[in-house]
Amino acid sequence: MTNFARAERLSVAALLREIGPDAPTLCEGWTTLDLAVHLVIRDRYPAALPANASDKAGKVEFFAKRTAMRESELKALPWEKLVGMVAAGPGVLSPMGWTPVDVLTNTGEFYVHHEDIRRARKGWEPRNILPELEAQLWNVCKPLAHSPSVRNVGPLIVRAPGYGELHVGNTDEGAAVLEGKPSELVMYLFGRKDHAQVSLRS
Repeated sequence: MTNFARAERLSVAALLREIGPDAPTLCEGWTTLDLAVHLVIRDRYPAALPANASDKAGKVEFFAKRTAMRESELKALPWEKLVGMVAAGPGVLSPMGWTPVDVLTNTGEFYVHHEDIRRARKGWEPRNILPELEAQLWNVCKPLAHSPSVRNVGPLIVRAPGYGELHVGNTDEGAAVLEGKPSELVMYLFGRKDHAQVSLRS
């Protein structure tokens, strides 16, 4: 089985090298430099991510300061070195680097961030996505569709022709239908609603 998490990671790194640190992304307020720094922190310093902190005992402030420190250190690195860290991924001793964990946690993450860079550029064109990657991205859609942010919207049917459909909430008495390829649904469910090629109908 192809490790598409690894393939997308290398594609992200190649595109970062090509366009440099100052290009826009779909992540609001982030340049490619900010995105590269985020990916390295996620890989190598997950404890620095504020999302991992508890609200108790001032830990959010502590972790926010730690994150800011890591960000400053990484932004000061030469661009090629920073991109090399993105390409290399987690250290060999990190569970995040083990192939089954990598596929589970990074396939969607790196696919979406690859598209964050691609779709922020003028004249971007959709990629031809291999069916095997579409299938893996459909697996990514399943937990995303049942996340609180999606459930709170109301009953929803998420449909990917040829892959299946997901029912979110009580859909017996009517629901909106979100339909598209898994590669586009995952963009929508990751919050890139304005840039996902899907249909949404009541």
